[in-house]
Amino acid sequence: MGGRSMPCAPMPSQQKAKLEPSLRQPFGLSLRAPSKKERMALRAVARTLAPRLAPARRGLAAEAAAEPPVKLFGIHARYASAAYVSAAKGGKTAQVEGELNALAATLAKDASLAGFVKNPTIPRAEKVAAVEKLFEGSKASSITVNTLTTLAANARLGEVDKVIEAYATLMKAERKEVDAVITSATELTAAQTKKISAALKPHLKQGETVKLSAKVDPSLLGGLTVQIGDKYLDLSAATKIGAISRAL
Repeated sequence: MGGRSMPCAPMPSQQKAKLEPSLRQPFGLSLRAPSKKERMALRAVARTLAPRLAPARRGLAAEAAAEPPVKLFGIHARYASAAYVSAAKGGKTAQVEGELNALAATLAKDASLAGFVKNPTIPRAEKVAAVEKLFEGSKASSITVNTLTTLAANARLGEVDKVIEAYATLMKAERKEVDAVITSATELTAAQTKKISAALKPHLKQGETVKLSAKVDPSLLGGLTVQIGDKYLDLSAATKIGAISRAL
């Protein structure tokens, strides 16, 4: 005894053959191939179910399409990604981007409003009510309003500028835009900027476009530096002079 299980003798093949049909029958199992009539019946069932399954497949495709185009991390990215996914499902990503950019521009111009938004001593409920009042009767999307009221309710409305920046990053990824920053010792002409932009195209992936911005830094003495995505190219005179000085 001692809790041990007794070994079972193998079942004779004749008994096993007799037992198998009785096991299959309750579960409707069969090893034979379906007949022509059964195959036709199965096709008919498939045709009946197809229209019902199509919306489900479209729903899954919509869910996949609504995924953020790039993964961002941090609390601000969570709010931005949630807003993006909601907007993508309704085809409103560009609309929400425009509304958030308009809010950023308003905050930059209106010191009083910016002070209210940034003030951590103002109760959450008061900020939520202010946001709702601000957009009352406007044509702003519910996604934008819900994002801002959620930020206010969670005491994070003062960080809305960082959420807007994160959303802008998602939209650049959606449009496959790559930021390139050209820093030169003197201001570039339109012809020089166009030539540099063309020279950067081989460094882009298929479908990507470059979004060029230029800055002036007299300390470079001459030449320029290029920052495109995570790549950096230093062609400044200051760096060359420094390299020569170190070599001497």
